[in-house]
Amino acid sequence: MAPFHQYSTVDNPNIPILCPTTAKVPFGKFLNPSNAQDESTLVKARDMYLPNFSLRSFEGRFADDTVFYNKQGRGAELLGSCIFFKGSISSFVPGHEIISESFNDSQNFKFDPDNEFRHACPKETDVNFVHISYRPSSLDQFLPENEKWADTLRTKVLKRERILGKQFAALSMAQKQALRNIYDCPLDGKLGYLLIETSIIQVILVQLHFLFSTDIAFQKPTVNKRDSDLIRELKDYLALTFLEDHSLQSLSKHFGTNTNKLMTLFRKLFGKSIFEYLSELRMEHARQLLLDEAMLVTEVARTVGYKNPNHFSAAFKKHYGISPSEVK
Repeated sequence: MAPFHQYSTVDNPNIPILCPTTAKVPFGKFLNPSNAQDESTLVKARDMYLPNFSLRSFEGRFADDTVFYNKQGRGAELLGSCIFFKGSISSFVPGHEIISESFNDSQNFKFDPDNEFRHACPKETDVNFVHISYRPSSLDQFLPENEKWADTLRTKVLKRERILGKQFAALSMAQKQALRNIYDCPLDGKLGYLLIETSIIQVILVQLHFLFSTDIAFQKPTVNKRDSDLIRELKDYLALTFLEDHSLQSLSKHFGTNTNKLMTLFRKLFGKSIFEYLSELRMEHARQLLLDEAMLVTEVARTVGYKNPNHFSAAFKKHYGISPSEVK
């Protein structure tokens, strides 16, 4: 994946806002494309609105490497189920590794209440997907009872925790049939959109079961107390010494263990590598210096360990999506 700062950014094409009740639009019909094209994209997006769901069918090709997200945070409170018929899009949070990557006839679910996810699409890639948006209250109406994975999902949504399937799941034949009912519904009027809504629920339920019934993200890491205390001590140590020049060898020597154990346990407990954590601490310190101190960008770069200010600016923009000069 190219560095984040090298991507063009566009407003997220895959999360339409649920249609206001006063809007004069036909329920259960894909509307004609209304989005304007520009020189960086060749895309077609069509929206469908229903009483409890909205859909965006997206098809096209980006001329440039592109990251898309909700620039204004619109739709962040909605849940999203995405079906990829064609193309590869990588999902991640700035400053972290790629979380998951789509493939042809794949699917994933996300909840992004703080508008953190970014979705990267390489240039000249044909992409075709449909994104289904719905409120948390709708999910609660059709999730099964007394299923551990469903109860965990409910709790995460209630706590407004960020959710994304770690791996995309392949579409099932039953889902493909349900999608045909959505795209080419044989009924009209109220019966038509009732059929579409029940088909949507079928797609979502199968998706959630595939993604989360055995998802290790819902399982607590199995680390004994001695190792857990060691790694938490390491994290506290890093939080105090993040401006120092650390290496795995020096850290393992300091804590009396081997480098592999140190790396593995830290990622298992905190979901990121030691150096990802150090980078986060340094970037946050840099941001505070830029906000609170009368320091030049070059001075801030040097303070957080960058000899080359351009390298610092690139890393800062990758992490926050804006350049250091835009903070000052």
